[in-house]
Amino acid sequence: MGLKGPDLVAFIKEQQSMEREEREKQRIEKEKEDERLEKLRRFELEQKEKDRLLEMERAKEKEKEEARIERTRQFEGKDKEREEKEKERFEMERAKREIEQAEKERTS
Repeated sequence: MGLKGPDLVAFIKEQQSMEREEREKQRIEKEKEDERLEKLRRFELEQKEKDRLLEMERAKEKEKEEARIERTRQFEGKDKEREEKEKERFEMERAKREIEQAEKERTS
């Protein structure tokens, strides 16, 4: 190269300046990439949280639906039970009337 004296000093300063600029550029690029990755990580965490909350909400809805179905079954069971008791009472009253009728016919 053959640089001497002030030319050599100027060349070295220029090289150092270019190296500093390159390192600064790389630092800025790294910060941008780190920031992008952090935003992506936060987004993924938010999505996971939203999914978890949605799943919890679905589970609650499923529990409510199952409870509603169970209550319906219980009411249906009570209705059937009530119908059976009423039918049994009706049969007893009919049998009682028949017995009374038979006794009246026998005594008459």
